[in-house]
Amino acid sequence: MAIYTRTGDSGTTTLFTGERVSKTHPRVETYGTLDELNSALSLCVCASPCAEHCELLETVQHHLFWLCAELASESDAASAKRHDIRVEDISALETAIDTAMSRVAPLKQFILPGRCEAASRLHFARTLARRAERRLVELSTTATVRSELLRYLNRLSDCLYALARAEDHDAHQRALIQEVTRRYLSASPTATSRNSTMSLSFKDLHQLTQAAVNHAEALGVPVVVSIVDAHGTQTVTWRMPEALLVSSELAPKKAWTAVAMKTATHELSTAVQPGAELYGLESHMQGKVVTFGGGFPLWREGILIGGLGISGGSVEQDMDIARAAMLALETRTPS
Repeated sequence: MAIYTRTGDSGTTTLFTGERVSKTHPRVETYGTLDELNSALSLCVCASPCAEHCELLETVQHHLFWLCAELASESDAASAKRHDIRVEDISALETAIDTAMSRVAPLKQFILPGRCEAASRLHFARTLARRAERRLVELSTTATVRSELLRYLNRLSDCLYALARAEDHDAHQRALIQEVTRRYLSASPTATSRNSTMSLSFKDLHQLTQAAVNHAEALGVPVVVSIVDAHGTQTVTWRMPEALLVSSELAPKKAWTAVAMKTATHELSTAVQPGAELYGLESHMQGKVVTFGGGFPLWREGILIGGLGISGGSVEQDMDIARAAMLALETRTPS
């Protein structure tokens, strides 16, 4: 069966109720733009890895079919063959907007549209939704348009923006996790070929703590010394008298970060800046990661055996005390 009818060769088309109008009629322009938007949403569904977003977008696609059918008729009367956009459909979009925006940080400036494919496609669909809304507003000046349709398209563009922000956020988190994993696995390539049971002995723990305290006393800086094992489990925390209370929180986090990232904490400071490969790491880990000096991984014969965290002085003093302790233990001192 041929899909062409030749009836539109003269530049006219048939509305849902049988009337023939010009293909440039505002009504045709409006539902034609909605058809364009619906096609763009198909690309969004194909690009998004989020099942919830895909389900929502497919529901919206059905709604746009209903909206087009309603606009493709000059009759205001409801039809049993036609679904109509309802207030509940608008509320569903508002709920989706609130859910998506609750997952992302608030913005205080304009952003470039999209940092991953799914977000880019959603931003493009958002602009089409805005254009469809403008077409619908224009149509409403010469024809009766239900207020629900105008409200629905207005919310839809907001919803697509919110979904795009959420997609960018999720893509960044996935990239961050992959980078952290890559760094962790590549930090000690010789570890897998050696005895993985090597660990810190009681003597090691005592020697590290004593050396750190001795050096801190020599500097006149009361600190907290924290040591974790190779799995990040805390083994020792010693607070010198007069050490700042906040240091009892920071020292263990420095030690844990050094093990988790297999990197001295001061080496992470540039990697978490905007645009760097680990940007967002601190917020993603909800404050568990520390990215300023005072935390060092402890290595022995190429094997990670633990982490040391010092907090209480300046960053330079904390690092100096940690290095002195590691030198006493004869562990490798990172540069």
